[in-house]
Amino acid sequence: MKFQQATFNDLPMLTKIMTEAIELLKKQGSPQWQNGHGPTAQKLTEDIRNQRTDIIKTASGEIAGTIALIPGVDPAYTAITKGEWQGDAEYLAFHRVAINQRFRGQKIAAKLLEAAVNEAAKSGINDLRIDTHELNIGMQKVIKEAGFHYCGVVHFPIPDGQRLAYQKIV
Repeated sequence: MKFQQATFNDLPMLTKIMTEAIELLKKQGSPQWQNGHGPTAQKLTEDIRNQRTDIIKTASGEIAGTIALIPGVDPAYTAITKGEWQGDAEYLAFHRVAINQRFRGQKIAAKLLEAAVNEAAKSGINDLRIDTHELNIGMQKVIKEAGFHYCGVVHFPIPDGQRLAYQKIV
């Protein structure tokens, strides 16, 4: 597997992967990314333009998964409740994690998070943060297995915007 920055050539596949992920969450009964509040082609385009989207490819070159690595202060993360972040160092937020449906069940999400953690460490950022909806049990499991620890609850300014927040200090 190869972890690399996404390009505009990847946009059609990334849009397809996100659409499939939104449908999967809906089938699982999660309100996360529903009703127009999920990653759009416009948001993915912006992330690629700002060099914030990474992908993991198979040996044959297929995109197996994607993640957005967002530096700087995330406004939703500033008002954590029911807990607290460990420290106040510069951090990297992991967002928009999605796996190509052809590769679900193959631990691609774990490989994607591991690669993103390694990429952050290379750039000298040791404080990593991620969130997910309380009904997204699969993602919670992957996050915990990747060594992130529960820190509290953050709130995005959208319907059903409450998310479980996790942190990993490398």
